[in-house]
Formats: sequence, structure tokens, C-alpha cells
Amino acid sequence: MKKSNWCAQILKVVLLALFCTISAAAQTTKTQKKTSTADLDWTWSDKLDAVNVASKNHHIVYEDQKVRVLQVICPPGSEEPVHTHQYSSTMWFTHSARFMYYTYVASKNGRLVKKDSVEVKGFPAEALNKGQKVDREGPHSVKNISTDTLLAYRIEYKLDFKN
Repeated sequence: MKKSNWCAQILKVVLLALFCTISAAAQTTKTQKKTSTADLDWTWSDKLDAVNVASKNHHIVYEDQKVRVLQVICPPGSEEPVHTHQYSSTMWFTHSARFMYYTYVASKNGRLVKKDSVEVKGFPAEALNKGQKVDREGPHSVKNISTDTLLAYRIEYKLDFKN
């Protein structure tokens, strides 16, 4: 990817994140309470956070008290370490690839064991460059099983806006 194209993509993501943050804030009123999603029933350690454990694949593009924007890169043949995402988010895939998505659970002795897997055969062109809501994710990993790089941006919302 050309450097100017890469910079344009990052700028689009940052602008989208700021727009989403402003839109969400505008929908709140003085009677609504802002609640940190970290306060909600989340049982996984911060040590499993994507930026901590899968930093080769998850790069912070922008972060403040309300939002964190990650660039997620999974090169051909690579597998991310098991990690979590404790915040609801918007995912925006810019480059598709075939990949395996694995989920994990904690065993009785506290070790993470593979629970399930699904093969994703890539995304059609019309699904790229569009945001989609993604709930918080417990332990999971992605393995790129194609010759294409998987590239996405994840806009994580640190605050939920509740009535």
C-alpha cells in the first residue's frame, strides 16, 4: 500500500472516530449517565487486552478518554496471540483475506483452551470500507490462511451512553 494511501486511510479512521464520539455525546442529555464499559460485567484480565498481548497486530492510531482507534493487521500466514477487546466497537475492514477465527474459554485450572473455530472466506468488495458494530470480545485469535493481508480499523468506545 502506498504511503499516501495509508495516511489517507488513517485520517479517514480518525475522522470517523471523532464523528462517532461527537454523535454519541450529542445524543446524551444531562439526565443520562455515562458509564464506563470497563465497569460492566467484564471478567477478563487487562493482560489479555489486544494492545498488550497482540501488539504486533494491534496498533493504536488514536486514543483519548472516550475512544481508542486500532489498526489491525494480520499478514498472510500469521496468527495473532489470544487476546480480548473489552469495549464495544465499530470494525471497518479495508482489505479482506481468508482467515480462521478461534474462540477460547478458561478451563478449571484457569488456562485458556480453544473452544470453537470458524473459517471466514473473506469479505465481498461491497462489505469493505463500511463500519459494523461489534460487541465486546472475550479471548479469541485470528489466523490468516490466505496470501492476502487482512487489514481493519477498530474504533473502541470506552464509554456507554445509557438512559
